[in-house]
Amino acid sequence: MKILRGLIYTAVILTVFLFTYYQVWFLRQPARNIPGNGHIFVSPANGKIVSIHKWNSASLVVTKEEFGAINVWTKDVDTAGTIISIQMDVTNVHFQRAPVAGKVLTETYTHGSFHNAVQMSNDYGIRFENEHNEILMETPSGKKYKVIQIAGFLARRIVDMTVPNQVVKQGDVIGLIKLGSQVTVLLPHDIIVLVKNGDVTVDGETILGKE
Repeated sequence: MKILRGLIYTAVILTVFLFTYYQVWFLRQPARNIPGNGHIFVSPANGKIVSIHKWNSASLVVTKEEFGAINVWTKDVDTAGTIISIQMDVTNVHFQRAPVAGKVLTETYTHGSFHNAVQMSNDYGIRFENEHNEILMETPSGKKYKVIQIAGFLARRIVDMTVPNQVVKQGDVIGLIKLGSQVTVLLPHDIIVLVKNGDVTVDGETILGKE
């Protein structure tokens, strides 16, 4: 009986600890120094850049599977541009922020797999087949860009905090991926990219590119 009570007590303590840890650490939302500059794009996510790729709809050189995904993802942004993939882990902040001020045009949620987002077999560092949510936005000057939240093996819940026609300021919280995974950013062709593979990004602060 004493052993059973000990096990129950331990289980309760562990449950309370994990719940508190989840609420305090995993769902933390630290203050960020948002630049408030309409000519630069800040990172929507806290994590590590695992790939930066230029795309051109007239000369995409990818596999059939990748072409299908990239063609769908990029066609409503621009005819050319840059794809930046940010890998998140359990230590990163899990909220996503608006890279620049603008208006939400559309949201597209696609059901899919929950494969390990760390182990990739393509150069884009993206789990194209995983469940994901696309947020297409437009700046006041008419530039379109997209933030894609991608689920992973552990991150099985994507939260979109935007609605079409919503106006957002740079650094506004636009979503959450619980337990972390991937965030992909699609920038139009005339944005100069200022980051490189391996860079660690801070949501709302790290500058990805500028006009």
